[in-house]
Amino acid sequence: MLGGCKLDPTLINALVERWRPETHTFHLPCSECTITLENMALQMGLPMDGGVVTGLVIPL
Repeated sequence: MLGGCKLDPTLINALVERWRPETHTFHLPCSECTITLENMALQMGLPMDGGVVTGLVIPL
């Protein structure tokens, strides 16, 4: 479990096969799509507000 979500290896493999590194997009049957930082923050439960991190972060 990662962040309360069960990872599905089949789904991850399907997405990896559709990833195009030249354009940083997924090529899906319906269209081309990309993932944004906001998408990642929502998926991983990260806060969208607060200070900007610009250097090395050492967890305590």
